[in-house]
Amino acid sequence: MPEMDKIALDKKGGNPLTIELLQYLKNAKFDIFHLHAGGRIANYAIKLGKALDTPCIMSLHGGACAIPAKEMELMLKPLKYKFSYGGIIDRLFNVRQTPESRADMLLALSNEEVNKLRKLYPDKKVELFPNGILHRDLPEAGFFRQKYNIPENKKVILCISRIDYQKNQKILLELLPHHQGAHLLLIGPVTSQWYYDEICERAEKSGVKERLTIIPGLKPDSLELLQALKTAYCFILPSRHEPFGIAALEALDAQVPLIASAVGGLRDFLADGKNALLFEDNNVASLLEAYNKIELLRNDLIINGTVTAQEYNWQSIAGKLPAVFRELKA
Repeated sequence: MPEMDKIALDKKGGNPLTIELLQYLKNAKFDIFHLHAGGRIANYAIKLGKALDTPCIMSLHGGACAIPAKEMELMLKPLKYKFSYGGIIDRLFNVRQTPESRADMLLALSNEEVNKLRKLYPDKKVELFPNGILHRDLPEAGFFRQKYNIPENKKVILCISRIDYQKNQKILLELLPHHQGAHLLLIGPVTSQWYYDEICERAEKSGVKERLTIIPGLKPDSLELLQALKTAYCFILPSRHEPFGIAALEALDAQVPLIASAVGGLRDFLADGKNALLFEDNNVASLLEAYNKIELLRNDLIINGTVTAQEYNWQSIAGKLPAVFRELKA
């Protein structure tokens, strides 16, 4: 497989088989296997769990049930016309089924996923178990604007997410011709190089290149990431689909007015006009309409958004997990 295809798959999570991990699981005598992986590694862990009579619970983070067919096709493109050596091993060990069908319990991030999983696996125990966040106090913005050449008189439209076709950052360029006082700031690792190139080309052709800044990845604990939030006029998450949307919650926690596409798990905790402004998936007119409401609703969005962020504190969310484990062992 060409190196570029390997990198593309790796950035999407890959599908490894780790013999050392399976040996460790076998020898350590755990009461429960809680899987946060899918595909081959999940299948082999569940097979081991069945052999050891160890219950297996699987947390889905989007997964095949929530990914649109077109995106799945793009994701798997590097595998097209390639021979799967792992498939031979899967057949030898009889692990060709989906891991979701073999786990003892499934945890889903959104109500959309819960409903889809219950239809796919009607005999399976499926529970809603959303993500959470940890509160972070924002520092002063300092010299962030100067470092990245963002003029002081520009309103920063911020999007923190993977630079990827799923996240749909390209649509945000459509705001800039309508709002000369805005500057678009995209922060995140590049997980789709061709899509990153498309964003840059579109910005060049539409004459907004000087009002676009892309920072290809900052560490989660980076001071500059917090400074970017402090600098932002608003945060926009324009994803085509979103299993949950931690970045949206973190924007609410940072008291930054939020605009998001009305998709997936975002609809579970965002209410249009209350704690966020929602727009129709990939609809430029709807996005512009939402952006134009920020000034009018700014204070309410911040107040209500802060309440929502507090409700999804990780301490509260994680506190529900022991009851899930007890139910699995019952």
